[in-house]
Amino acid sequence: MKYPLSLLILLCLGCETIIEVDPPEYDSEPVVTSFFSPDSAWSLTMHRSLGATVKRDATREYIPDASVMIMDGSNTVDILNYHGNGRYVSSTGELPTDGIMYTLHVDFPSYTSMQAVSVAPPPAVISDYSIEALPSSEADPSSRSRYQLRIAFSDTPGTNFYRIGVYRRVRNYSFDATDTDSVYAPIFFDGLTPGWSCGYSSDEEVVDPIDGIVSNILCEEFVVIDRRFDGKDYSWHGTTPKLSDENGRKELRLILSSLSEDYYRYRHSLERNVSYDPLIEEPFPMYSNVSGGLGVFAGYTNTTLILPFPSRN
Repeated sequence: MKYPLSLLILLCLGCETIIEVDPPEYDSEPVVTSFFSPDSAWSLTMHRSLGATVKRDATREYIPDASVMIMDGSNTVDILNYHGNGRYVSSTGELPTDGIMYTLHVDFPSYTSMQAVSVAPPPAVISDYSIEALPSSEADPSSRSRYQLRIAFSDTPGTNFYRIGVYRRVRNYSFDATDTDSVYAPIFFDGLTPGWSCGYSSDEEVVDPIDGIVSNILCEEFVVIDRRFDGKDYSWHGTTPKLSDENGRKELRLILSSLSEDYYRYRHSLERNVSYDPLIEEPFPMYSNVSGGLGVFAGYTNTTLILPFPSRN
């Protein structure tokens, strides 16, 4: 009986019970996305959400028959018309004004009205700036020469959100070879001063650097909440590699953006989801300020500086 019993145990261990469970039916919701600033006319995109297990052509989920209005209190500021591919565009060419709390109203057949509120903050006023050439280190022959950038601006009292990006002119190779047009492309730079983070994926402050240790973290953008300089004059500095301009215009473009909290929170949740590890983390909840649906309606403003390279270069 010894061997038959062993065989019976092995057979039991080899048995598997397969249970097929159908996922719950997914109820799609309308999603609107609109980022606005005083630099461009009103626009938004609109579509129905898709569940993770739903396999459908996303282009079939565009919503073409919505009524979209921008309101300032009880006054209609603009009406957005459908232009295809889920995109609605201003019918008047009206530009948003900073400092005004706008309300987005969206209605479409057989669905609850959607609404969201946001503001484009007043632009940051840069009071001083400089660009300086830094030579390569004599102690490290392989090091590259750099440019040191500095800007000073005044922070208004209350919680504010800022973003800094640096760009260089490059030839737009998508155009015809005879076309002299060009675009600004972002460059990586070192600007990780205390309080700032590399991108939006972290909402924790960078601690003060340890004495004798230099941070060389290169990013395309740095973001900060003004906890350390609320209502004060503030000076930021960073360094970029020393780059020659492909079009012969020797300059850098620095953009200091003032972000609404809605803009910051949405970008923060988006980057957290892009970078999360599904093996050890749960998906990060996506931020939405849209009632009656999903998505974001968020304002921002840009302050732009053109920084010519030092004349000796």
